[in-house]
Amino acid sequence: MSQPDETIRDAKNISIPKYLIMTVLTIFSIGPQYFLNLSYTLNQVVIQNGLHLTTGDMRMPSIFSNLAFALGVPLGRVLSRRFGIRNSYLAFIFVFLCGALIDAFSAGLISLIVGRVIQGLSAGMLFLTILPVKLVSFPNKFRHLFLFFVITGLFGSSALGAVFGSLSLSADTWRWVFILNICSPILCLVIGFLTLPKQASAQRVNHSIDKTGVFLLSLLMIVLAVPFIHLQESGFHSLYVWPFFLAAFILLGLFIMTDLRAEHPLVPFDSLWTAKSVSGTIMAVVSHIALIVALAGINGFLENIADTSFENITRFYLCFFMGILATAILSTLLYDHLGAGILGCIGAFQMMIVGIGWRSIQPEVSMNSLYVHAFLLGGGVSMVLVSGALGTALAGDIHQASKRSVSLHFIRNFAGAAAAPVLGWFASIKNTVHYETIRGNISQSDPEIQLELSKMVRHFVDSGLSLGDAKNMAAYTVAVNARKASALGAYHDLFTILLWLAAIMLAASIGKAATGKGRSLVQKEKRLHLPEPATATNQHKEMG
Repeated sequence: MSQPDETIRDAKNISIPKYLIMTVLTIFSIGPQYFLNLSYTLNQVVIQNGLHLTTGDMRMPSIFSNLAFALGVPLGRVLSRRFGIRNSYLAFIFVFLCGALIDAFSAGLISLIVGRVIQGLSAGMLFLTILPVKLVSFPNKFRHLFLFFVITGLFGSSALGAVFGSLSLSADTWRWVFILNICSPILCLVIGFLTLPKQASAQRVNHSIDKTGVFLLSLLMIVLAVPFIHLQESGFHSLYVWPFFLAAFILLGLFIMTDLRAEHPLVPFDSLWTAKSVSGTIMAVVSHIALIVALAGINGFLENIADTSFENITRFYLCFFMGILATAILSTLLYDHLGAGILGCIGAFQMMIVGIGWRSIQPEVSMNSLYVHAFLLGGGVSMVLVSGALGTALAGDIHQASKRSVSLHFIRNFAGAAAAPVLGWFASIKNTVHYETIRGNISQSDPEIQLELSKMVRHFVDSGLSLGDAKNMAAYTVAVNARKASALGAYHDLFTILLWLAAIMLAASIGKAATGKGRSLVQKEKRLHLPEPATATNQHKEMG
């Protein structure tokens, strides 16, 4: 019997259903990491001002945290199988609590990075420690409810993180957001200590840990952190970038070769070599990257181009959450009937609508249309990602599901950790290119430019400025508008990437659907057919 099954079977006899307990232990242990990731994206200006840091400094905690989370995903599965669910869960959640405390009382960049790394690593280790236990804790007849709680709990945490990040931005304070994340691990520690059963050593899997794989993967993450930090400001040609990328590429190759040869690999890549698994993995990975692209672009647009109020940003992310909630309900009701592929197609179509609408978005766009797009974004990306991930886990031998899951989620989080700094560099380059193009097209000898400048100068003179100050203000206004236009062009380029990613998601979903509906969450219970009872005549003959 698998370890999660033992955990559920031996759970203490309490009145609250086990699946509700496991749901709380899952959402409040993994959810805070998603909550912090998006809240940090929105309120990092407040943190930057509070700790007197630079814009480059503020990228470092996110980069380290994302890499640490990716590293923690395969480590958590190995350690929980070795030391048991209870011991591992309580240890990991305690470590996360320590990271939350460090972040909440950070006095500078170093302590902020240390706290985020600790939180990222421990949350990654918790991911596949408790999530499989949560799945098997649901009784078969309503195991489809697992989808509802996963989507609303984990994706909903990201949406709520954005809402609280916006509130933090409007209040110009940030520590209270991290303090909220102190409450969650404390709650999980108490509930986990009271409910998670102790496991005998015989119930644990005593496979040897692939120490070479652990070393190579850890070294890979450390090496990658250097170019990711310097990429946006220095570019690929910097000595702090391309040599480290080359070293990381070599380490990644060594890690893959080591894992393919290992008896018990840290990341069993070969478990994904089927059509169902490959298509589902592409769905999950590409949708994860698409979410990063969409949020990076739309956050920048709302704050830097449209000058959106805090209230409207909050409403935007509440609509994002409503889309997630709608997807959670639809996936719960339809997954077993339609399968991962069809649901993925529905979600990909939603993402294509968003990509088409945003690739030509303008500052005067209606907020109501953005609310609709936020709803479609939340619903579409969560539907594709969860359908792909669950469809991959259930594709094939159910006893190998954990291997497929750890491989998929490592690839997904590793790709996401790499995508964020690369997209930042891409947007910065495009911003510069667009600005130089605009500046090259502006000439004082152009009659139209001269006319616009004259109008602005007259406007500023009429408002009380001297002629010299009015000319300076007009030149400044032109420069500001040029920078806004160049930034808008960069965001359009990001949204064009989003549209292409949506097309890839659609193609992968079609491929997933072509391989069949796949295994259902709720299995049909087989009835045991007993022979009919002997008739009274037969019984009399046998007695005679």
